[in-house]
Amino acid sequence: MQISLKRSKAVVARIFLSVLLIATCLVGFALAADKYDVVYQISSLAGLEHGVFFPTTTVGELKKHGDFGVGAFEHMDGELILINGKAYNGMYDGSVVLMDDKAPITYGAVSFFKASKTTTLNNINSYEEMMKSIDALLPNINNFYAFKINAKFSYVKYRSTDKQDQPYPPLSQVIATQSIFEVKDVKGTFVGVRLPHFIKNVYAPGYHLHFITDDKKQGGHILEVKFDEAKVQIQYLSQMLIKMPTNEGAKKIDLAVPYQKK
Repeated sequence: MQISLKRSKAVVARIFLSVLLIATCLVGFALAADKYDVVYQISSLAGLEHGVFFPTTTVGELKKHGDFGVGAFEHMDGELILINGKAYNGMYDGSVVLMDDKAPITYGAVSFFKASKTTTLNNINSYEEMMKSIDALLPNINNFYAFKINAKFSYVKYRSTDKQDQPYPPLSQVIATQSIFEVKDVKGTFVGVRLPHFIKNVYAPGYHLHFITDDKKQGGHILEVKFDEAKVQIQYLSQMLIKMPTNEGAKKIDLAVPYQKK
């Protein structure tokens, strides 16, 4: 009887360990699948409008939540272009610099990129035309999307912002002093996201795309574009995770109140 009881306990223990192992595997599979369904956002559009350009995270921490996306560095010092797990800065002079993991980030949206749909766009003559053409391909305009667009672009107009000093000005003043560049007949990639309009105070609604040349020498925030043919990869995303700044300067600003010039 004592031997039988010991065997029963051993059997129960083995069953418990087996169930625990299976559950752990299932959770792991679920997490692995979910990471391709999440857009991870840094700070908010309302924060930028109020001049919240404080560091919210670093490149290294950001990479834990995505290998692809766009954003801005601390002080609005250039344009973040995250592609294939490498973070580049589209600088104020139009050039591109590879950034290390310690570089501070103030704003952005990233994902672990895995294309849900791949297609081709032809004969695009403006940024607006490109957006409308991609909109027609989307299954649900209320969801989140990430995009990778590769082409030999006949024309790209892009911008970058300069480093700001404290006290930070609002975003509108930063954009007013942006530098603008134009390039022709260049191979490159558009990296970015499209977020729905109902979250307009959280993130800039619509398309937010950055550009980088294949030689990684030029890049920034896209303003205008023309191309004959482009490969378009679209990632469908249904979840959003937001990290807000905890800096003391950010805590003093009520983002629910529209910015008013002082």
